[in-house]
Amino acid sequence: MDLINQLGGKQDFVILCLLYSILICLNTTIKRKEIRLLTAFVSALFITLQIISLYFTQSFIGYQFYVHTNLRDISSLRGLFNNGLLLSLGYTCIFTFIIYISYKLNDVPLFKKTRLIYIFVAVIVIYLNGNFNSDTKTLAPIFKSTNDKQFTEILQENGLVNYIRPNEIKASKGKNIIIISLEAIEKGFLDDKFKAITPNLRQLKNKWNYVDLNQNLGSEWTSGSLYTSLTGFPAFFGIEGNNIFQTAYHSNISAISHAFKKSNYNLTYLNGNTDFSGVKEMLNIFKFDNVIDYRNSPKSGHESYYGIRDKELFSIAKKEIHSLQKNNEQFAFFISTTDTHFPNGIYDNRMESYVSKQNSTLEFTIASLDYLIGDFINFLEQEKILDNTTVVIFPDHLKMGDPSLLNDTGTRQLYYISSNEIEQNGPELYQIDIPKLILKSAGVRHNIKFLTDYIENNKTNKFINDNINQIAQINTSGINNSEIELFSKPVITNKYNDYIKDTMRYIANAGGGIDGNTYTNSLEALELNYKKGFRIFELDILETADYHFVAAHDWEECAELTNYQGELPASREVFMSKKLHNKYTPLDMDAINNWFKKKQDAILITDKINNPITFSSQFIDKKRLMMELFDNNSLQQGLNCNILSAVPSQSIVNKLDIDDIKALAQKGVKHIAISRSFIKHNKPFLNELKQNNIKAYAFHVNFTSGFDETYVTKYEMDNIYGIYADEWTFNNTSTSSAATTSR
Repeated sequence: MDLINQLGGKQDFVILCLLYSILICLNTTIKRKEIRLLTAFVSALFITLQIISLYFTQSFIGYQFYVHTNLRDISSLRGLFNNGLLLSLGYTCIFTFIIYISYKLNDVPLFKKTRLIYIFVAVIVIYLNGNFNSDTKTLAPIFKSTNDKQFTEILQENGLVNYIRPNEIKASKGKNIIIISLEAIEKGFLDDKFKAITPNLRQLKNKWNYVDLNQNLGSEWTSGSLYTSLTGFPAFFGIEGNNIFQTAYHSNISAISHAFKKSNYNLTYLNGNTDFSGVKEMLNIFKFDNVIDYRNSPKSGHESYYGIRDKELFSIAKKEIHSLQKNNEQFAFFISTTDTHFPNGIYDNRMESYVSKQNSTLEFTIASLDYLIGDFINFLEQEKILDNTTVVIFPDHLKMGDPSLLNDTGTRQLYYISSNEIEQNGPELYQIDIPKLILKSAGVRHNIKFLTDYIENNKTNKFINDNINQIAQINTSGINNSEIELFSKPVITNKYNDYIKDTMRYIANAGGGIDGNTYTNSLEALELNYKKGFRIFELDILETADYHFVAAHDWEECAELTNYQGELPASREVFMSKKLHNKYTPLDMDAINNWFKKKQDAILITDKINNPITFSSQFIDKKRLMMELFDNNSLQQGLNCNILSAVPSQSIVNKLDIDDIKALAQKGVKHIAISRSFIKHNKPFLNELKQNNIKAYAFHVNFTSGFDETYVTKYEMDNIYGIYADEWTFNNTSTSSAATTSR
């Protein structure tokens, strides 16, 4: 029975068995062994993926499953699910074997006579059940082609008249607000059954204002819930999924963050790991000032595969909020927890000092989170922060996996707890109502119209289910990215021959390409591309488990390139012992300094690392150091470090208006780093940079097929100063000196 519960319950388990039996029947009609083996494998893989989807999401394969089946997300959480991946491989092999040998059923006369009748009846049963159909229907947006219509036209076609875009928002300042999103701590965990493990949440439920929330389609996973809680739209994005944010530069979809920015709030998002599922890129598009995760927070030595633990998360929150309060800054501070993550939570033995032993690891992690919330609220009360600050708490989604733990706790729902008043429109609330609830809790008056304002009769899930394709169309057209203009012919610059000789316009990306490989950050890449003529070299800088700087694009990719199977991040000793692609030499700080000591005309520009004080103190020559930085605090630190250049990255540039550029130059900023996708729609901004002697370098070259170094040099270099290049050959160039970067 536990297995059946883990796979969605009796009905879904029966449907799964019927699907499997149908595939067996169909495969018995294939005589050729080679074809039957192939179809048996495909059928087995289909069933295995359905089992994975049911186990994780209590639903058949749908859009939620699709969004998470990308290499980036799988690799970022692979430590949580290594055993599960091996088990899935085993299931696939077993299912393949069974389906393949089922051909012998043809020897049974009754089977051959009744096969078609059975298939017909099974299909009817599956159709009438509904779950498989409704879950599968959510995949529909990925099969829709990109629509070239303008955002306004799409809104009007779908009845969203008088929709307020970000530039049309009017908002007035309210109270400070802290928004806490709890990983899968649904309503049932506040029931009497769990009173011993959630005493603080239960107390807040009774002491503050509380309403039930229903989970809606398109918001059943963490990043989907985040998107919905910001914009009020379910997170359907067609075939691109959350990857749409990776090349996006602007949103025409209004979010609560836009209202907060209009009211001069400081926006901070704190989470263990924002690399997962496009979260970091999403936050940049929606104008967050600071994004804090494992990349730019002090190492505790207790990080999980997901990143910062909840214990450190709330410790960081206390310090950041205390600083904001001390500086009298208006703020909206978002906290997203992780340690209660599926499947069993992430155990933190340090919490044994505060929480008693529980029946399971998951219950212990829930009790730990409840303790941390209680402690955090006590801190806010003692510091008198609650005098002018609202706190809201809600789960991101229902618990994934086996729901039997929640038996006898009533209808499965979410909830919204607020220290301020709650405005409830209609008898039922859904996740798409969260943005309105947050702004009301903060006391921010605004003119934004959310999707919920256009839904009649409170039939939210029916409306979403009936309009999945339309919602996906609105989302994808509202998030602007680097689409190609179909009817505009680009013109080659008349400065092309000058550009191709200038070594200061081309940065060797991650050390530059070598043997067709990119992002190696290796000694051999530096040597090869120095010989080619490069004089500016970008290295991605990460911190090892024992707090040493090394050059690597990210830990998961590094593990793949070196076939490393151990814990991440690795120690410096382990990192330096592994060859990249079995032949390239990795770089630690000693190796980096040694190489730049020998190459006196070479300049280093860093990526990933956001700690200019510590890194610049360890680099051999500050006058040859440029650092790409990701928030205003780090940028100011970089400017104060007397390095060659503190370089604001896209996350900072996104928050700038054209009127801010002069002040940026006066601060001492000489260069910025932007995505290539930023160029097309921001030419006046880029021209203003030039007028203020700020040089823009574009990354994401080669990100889209056909838009390589040559294309950007020919057609886009007039708008910027230079590019991050994987490959480049300098024609008739004489090597420039490092000093020329200050030109």
